[in-house]
Amino acid sequence: MESVVPRDRSISDLLSRAATADLEVLADLITDNGKGRVALDSDAKATIMTRKVQGRLQSISGLLEKEIRAFGSNTIASAFRTESIDYLELATDVAKKLDGKPSAQDDIFAIEEIIIRQAMDKYMGDEALKDYLSGGNLAGYINEMVKTLMLSAGSLGGMAATGGGAGFASALGGRVLSMVAAPLAIGAAGLAIYQASSPAFRITIPAVLQIAKLRRARYDQDFEAYTEKLKACL
Repeated sequence: MESVVPRDRSISDLLSRAATADLEVLADLITDNGKGRVALDSDAKATIMTRKVQGRLQSISGLLEKEIRAFGSNTIASAFRTESIDYLELATDVAKKLDGKPSAQDDIFAIEEIIIRQAMDKYMGDEALKDYLSGGNLAGYINEMVKTLMLSAGSLGGMAATGGGAGFASALGGRVLSMVAAPLAIGAAGLAIYQASSPAFRITIPAVLQIAKLRRARYDQDFEAYTEKLKACL
């Protein structure tokens, strides 16, 4: 049955009305906390950081969406793509990366649900997943997952400082060890290749989780507004 409120709002629409704190998480993820990334244009970085300082990230929702999609186009699975992919394809790639099985019939809301469940199981464990499925605090769980995953989305210098792959596996409870494959001794060329080829789990997974959280918050707001309108008609 079709939902009475939108389940598939565009990313720009979601970000244009999101809370500043939630957008700052995405800005830090995209820009590596202002340090920049090989795959990020310097002008885009400067714009994002300026609007963050101004508290006006909502005004560049289109740019934030564009950069998230651009990182998705640089994943290993899509190494031969020449332009950014749409968000539905990006989210589908992420779901598969997490060993989910999205179908061609799934809308973006359903694909994000697969991502949430797979990420909960992988990073938080069975008990947290059961709690979520029984009505637990989705926003709180996603906040914790995104916060932890952002550690591994930083530079290799930051990775080495925290103990490299072993350090991140420890930070994530040991369950992400198979996803941490970067060598600790790596030159500038290797860094460029690493940053350009591996954002599927380093950038796009936390980004999609954050957007999934925003979509569900917006869906709840839309449903509440719909319900209020129905009550007003009685």
